[in-house]
Amino acid sequence: MTPGLYVDLAIPVALDKLFTYIVPREFHNAVKRGVRVLAPFGKRTVIGIVVDTSTTSQIAPKKLKSIHDILDTEPILSEELLSLSKWMAEYYFTPLGEVFKAILIRGATRAGKRIVKINIVDNDKINKAFRPDSKQSVIIKELSRRKSATITQLQKNIGIKSLYTSLNILAREGYVSIEEILPTTRLKSKSEKIITLDDLTKELLQTKIQALSVPPISKKIQPQIVALKTLQSIDENFISVAQFLRQTGISLSTIRTLARKGMIAISTREVIRSTDDDHGESYLSSQQITLNNDQQNAVQNIQKGIQSGSFQTFLLYGVTGSGKTQVYIEAIRDVLLRNKTAIVLVPEISLTPQAVHRFKYHFGEKVVAFHSRMSSGERYDAWRLACDGKYSIVIGPRSAIFAPLKNLGLIVVDEEQESSYKQFDQTPRYHARDVAIMRAYHNNAVVVLGSATPSFESYANAMNGKYTLLELPERVDNAKLPLVEIVDMAAERKRKLSLLKQEPSTEPTNTPAMMKPRKPELSSISDLLKNKIEDRLQKKEGIILLQNRRGYSTFIECPDCGNVEMCQNCHITLTYHATKKHLRCHYCGAVKAPPEICPKCKSADIKYQGFGTQRVEEELEKIFPSTKMIRMDLDTTTRRGSHSKILRNFAEGEVDILLGTQMVAKGLDFSRVTLVGVISADTQILLPDFRSSERTFQLLSQVAGRAGRSTLPGEVIIQTYQPHNSILKHVITHDYKSFYDEEIQYRKELNYPPFSRLILIEFRGKIENDVMRDATIFTDLLKNRNSHFLILGPSSAVISKIRGLYRWHIILKDLKSKDPSGKILHRVLTKTLEIFQRSPLRRRKAVKLVIDVDPVGMM
Repeated sequence: MTPGLYVDLAIPVALDKLFTYIVPREFHNAVKRGVRVLAPFGKRTVIGIVVDTSTTSQIAPKKLKSIHDILDTEPILSEELLSLSKWMAEYYFTPLGEVFKAILIRGATRAGKRIVKINIVDNDKINKAFRPDSKQSVIIKELSRRKSATITQLQKNIGIKSLYTSLNILAREGYVSIEEILPTTRLKSKSEKIITLDDLTKELLQTKIQALSVPPISKKIQPQIVALKTLQSIDENFISVAQFLRQTGISLSTIRTLARKGMIAISTREVIRSTDDDHGESYLSSQQITLNNDQQNAVQNIQKGIQSGSFQTFLLYGVTGSGKTQVYIEAIRDVLLRNKTAIVLVPEISLTPQAVHRFKYHFGEKVVAFHSRMSSGERYDAWRLACDGKYSIVIGPRSAIFAPLKNLGLIVVDEEQESSYKQFDQTPRYHARDVAIMRAYHNNAVVVLGSATPSFESYANAMNGKYTLLELPERVDNAKLPLVEIVDMAAERKRKLSLLKQEPSTEPTNTPAMMKPRKPELSSISDLLKNKIEDRLQKKEGIILLQNRRGYSTFIECPDCGNVEMCQNCHITLTYHATKKHLRCHYCGAVKAPPEICPKCKSADIKYQGFGTQRVEEELEKIFPSTKMIRMDLDTTTRRGSHSKILRNFAEGEVDILLGTQMVAKGLDFSRVTLVGVISADTQILLPDFRSSERTFQLLSQVAGRAGRSTLPGEVIIQTYQPHNSILKHVITHDYKSFYDEEIQYRKELNYPPFSRLILIEFRGKIENDVMRDATIFTDLLKNRNSHFLILGPSSAVISKIRGLYRWHIILKDLKSKDPSGKILHRVLTKTLEIFQRSPLRRRKAVKLVIDVDPVGMM
């Protein structure tokens, strides 16, 4: 054992290990768990996070390198976030450094530029505080000459590399200020120049005006007098220079001249960047609401949990429109009274502005949004100020669960069943709902999972007592659940084809059969839905239409030879987008022109099959040419603020019909909506996934819940080619419990969640034989070590190729009856991974292995 001080660092690289470094003696008092340090890593200098400190090391000091410097005076990661990160790394089989990259704001784990500015130039004070030969004195002397400099410039000019700790001491004592500009995104706090206008300043302005007004008044003096008189009339304590120049037309040189003469005082203040979410919309203004008995009961139970100061999870199961949001608001009100903070998760970025506006109505400037559609600067401000305690409530999609709030008391996961809470395209592949529960556990906080259609896992946990079930069985304000009607599109098609056959032909009788035009395409809008839309348009009521496929046609087919246009990079059909007149892959983004003739049989009879939102929109415009409608899908919401603009226009009645993908199915609350139409309910039913029935029920129930949320009755029309599917009978009756009771039996028979836990292991590479070989080697290793869980595969994935990479899957099904905690599965898989990584048979660089714990998609 070697005496000294050592740190274990997590470095953001794809290596599942910590790296031990020596801490030089000058940094002993500054090093803490959770701070960032600069350390050598190969030929690079990187930022690492201190995970552990120790006075001993199992590795000889001569084999260890020393850290270069410490970047933070206080930990950038709190103890509870460190504990959460360790759990995530272990549970999701992810290197700890990769977890930190997900938790911290982008750029925080990469070395960036820092600008140092001097604040105090009092030599006597500095000499009393620091020795003349100290680093602090040398830094002050250099800054006195330069006023400001980057740390790199200081290191070069002073000749000392390890400056961070000394600079942090100077910053803490107020001698200097340090502004960090994070790499790539170039993030820094935003500031503006202001003119101070306190009472004393305004009193002196008149004297200064008189001093300038002594005749003769030159042309240069006249603008200065006008500027001072204008400042004298301003009621505020300050005004920004930019705003003053815009409002008065006075030149900047005039302001600079007045400042140079000492007639006005110009200073700098920080400006918090505003987002689209910060500006409240009239259509979302809330009113004072009286809670009904069920809401009061839910609030009281949650408040008892908060008051106890211990970890507890509630499942708030309430029908659509039952007032779950108001329960969240009252619970947060109680949290704030106890000087604690709260996180509210929503499943979609599109729902964030509406949620922020509602919560800001009640809690004002304590609320901030946090999501990826914000600019880098806005995210930086939100993250930094939440860490500093300016904000007490953070709202956003899954990444908001990592908001650096202190003294966390409540986490709300709204629409907890949504698959969008699962990170599926990069490590760590975490589920925000489960991370929320673990974060609450580490904070002795309360979690509220809210849903009208809870996930089977959550509802089963409520049934077995792991969660506390709270129910809201009725809609607020005596509103009734909408009437749901099913349209058999197969019968509709037969009826319309029959009518077409009865129509007299306009073609000459001698026209060859092969030259006769084909029958016109059938509409995606049934007669019943068309009539209902006409009725609502006359009544000036709102209509929402769901088609969960974007684009114009879902695939292009040659009816003569059956050829379908496929993506060259992915084993998936290309979707036709009419606006740009191209075929696009919705997995890799590849684009190509649609063929004019079939590339196989050269037939000119190309068919555009299936209905996307663009095609439905085109049909609606033909049927209702004078109607205002708006489409809301991934193609129309790419621009900043587009979500808010679409919803505002619809809510204020400027738009009659809101058409969209599943974006329009969740969380929207508009009292004017009385009709919801589902163009095709079959989109999700037929997917080869054991959760397809559950997701179909959830989607249809959620979109149906957008109708009739006020005194106006609601109606829902669902179009389907499978009218007798058992899922639909439960949707018609709004009966989640009956659906759960029926579907859970199938899950039990097949040992699917919630009766088991799943792990999906994916192998991907450019050469399919290599992928198959590695998957087979791994499966054999698993079989040799396992006797407790089921191994399915290896087999080619349902979508066998994405972005040019072939994919093979292994599915591990761990029965909770045999392995209640999952420890056996975790131990076996960890050991198998270690052996596989060392195997000389595996294609180390050619094939990538990805582990997805608790996958929500199996395709």
